[in-house]
Amino acid sequence: MFCFKAVSERSTLVFSAIVSGVFALLGIVWGIVSGSLAILFDGAYSFVSLVLSLLSVTALRWAESPADKTYNFGRILAEPLAIAIKGSVITLVCVVSLVSAIKTIHNGGREVEASLAIVFSLFSLLCCLITWQFLKRSNAQHSSALILAEEKQWLMDSLLSATVLIGFLLSWGLSYTEYSSFAVYVDPVLVLLASLYFIAVPLRMMVQGFNEILLMTPSPSLRHSVHQAMHGLGIKPFQCKMAKVGSYLLLEVRIEIDKVEQMQGMQESVEKVLSHLPLEIKAQLFFQPKVEKLGPNSWHKAIH
Repeated sequence: MFCFKAVSERSTLVFSAIVSGVFALLGIVWGIVSGSLAILFDGAYSFVSLVLSLLSVTALRWAESPADKTYNFGRILAEPLAIAIKGSVITLVCVVSLVSAIKTIHNGGREVEASLAIVFSLFSLLCCLITWQFLKRSNAQHSSALILAEEKQWLMDSLLSATVLIGFLLSWGLSYTEYSSFAVYVDPVLVLLASLYFIAVPLRMMVQGFNEILLMTPSPSLRHSVHQAMHGLGIKPFQCKMAKVGSYLLLEVRIEIDKVEQMQGMQESVEKVLSHLPLEIKAQLFFQPKVEKLGPNSWHKAIH
């Protein structure tokens, strides 16, 4: 089942990369023809998405690789590393676009071929929404951290396309009014607002990726689910340590036992009670002899 999940994840990420490549080419060419900074930003974002989608495919392949002599614990940290890099690069794109927009506004705005820009923005919005919905459905089936990151990218692209479309319609409308002189500022203002708004998403992706690389404890809801499941086996929260790394849950459990027979089947039991979680479980169980705590009476008896 995991092999099927991995193949499906890879196919979804490859599809996202192909669509990103098409949009990158169209956006850059159309942005140059129409003279729109916003469409160029959209094309540049799609190009970055293409590179990052290919990075996701590579990260997934690394994460699936078994442990070897060089990587004794496998390469599962490749997933959060890819997410952290994605967040960092998209944040950089937003910052560069923000600076470019401010310079354009300071230099008196930018003339845009509104009709060409509106056609592209409408086409871009429809395609982005379709791709985003596809990734959303795929992630609902596979619960992949990498697909979720792709889904967030396409949601951002959909919102960007919608914002650009509304802006160009506004610019086209302004050109027929007494405020036509302000139409040249619509394009850079769109990029300015989009950059400020969208920068929060890649920043969160970046923080999430670095937190997982540092093996930070997972969200309270996930911890509660694990503790609730382990309670049925008589295992208390203080006996568990855990971290979410991409599509994996790393779990360390320390169990006190009276006799060796108690160890039998415990690994399978832990994996079974956690099978409902949308993560691949990597559990390590450490057994140690149960030590009776000596109370005051015990000390008294031991002395005498």
